[in-house]
Amino acid sequence: MWSLFLPDARRRRDRALALAGVLRSALLVQQIARHGTPPGELLQVCIQSILALESQDSLRALGDIDSLRQPLALLCPLLQRGPGNAQEAELLRYVMALTTLGKRLLKSASTTQRVQEGIEQAQRQAAHFADPTHRSIVAGLAQTYTETIGTLRPRIIVSGESRFLSDPDDAARIRTLLLSGIRAAVLWRQAGGHLTGTILERRGICREAEALLAAQPRHGTF
Repeated sequence: MWSLFLPDARRRRDRALALAGVLRSALLVQQIARHGTPPGELLQVCIQSILALESQDSLRALGDIDSLRQPLALLCPLLQRGPGNAQEAELLRYVMALTTLGKRLLKSASTTQRVQEGIEQAQRQAAHFADPTHRSIVAGLAQTYTETIGTLRPRIIVSGESRFLSDPDDAARIRTLLLSGIRAAVLWRQAGGHLTGTILERRGICREAEALLAAQPRHGTF
C-alpha cells in the first residue's frame, strides 16, 4: 500500500515534499475546525493523494507544487524557530501526531490491510461518481479513518468551534484530511524520515523547500 522506492539523491527532496504534505493536511483541518470553510480544490488534491496507492513519484502522489505552496513556505519557520503563536503550535501538534501515527500504521499489517481495503472501495466509488469529493466518498474515507487510524494512539484531538466539529459533513472532511496527512506521513517515513533526523537536517530540508518554491513559479504568461 502506498508503495514508493526512491534513490538516495531524491530522499531529502521527498522528505521535504512529504512533510509539506503532512502540514497541508494540518492546515486544512485547522481551517475547517475553526472556520468551517470547505478547502475547495485542495480537498480534491488530498483525496487524490489517498487514492494514489501505487504512485512511484512523490510529487505526483501528493499533488503539485501549487497545492503545497503554503505549507512549503511555512515549513522553514516552523523548523528553524519553532511555533511563533498558538495557531502554529496547534499545527505542529497535528504534524507530530500524524507522523507518529504513520509510523504505527506501518508497523501494523492488519490495520494497513484494512486501510487499503477502504481506499480500494473509495477508488471504485470515485470511478462511479467521477468526483473524488463526492459526499459518499468523503464519508467512506472518514469511516475508514475512524475504524483504522482512529484505533491507534495517540488519538488526534482537533480544536475548533463546536458547531463545525459536530457538523457531520465537516467532521467527515476533517477525518478524510487526517487520512491524507497519514498518507503523506507514510511517504515521509518511506523516504527515510524520522523526527530526530528532521531536527538534525532542518537546514537541508529548508533549502529543499526553498528550492522547490523557487523552481515552480505559481503562474506564467508567455
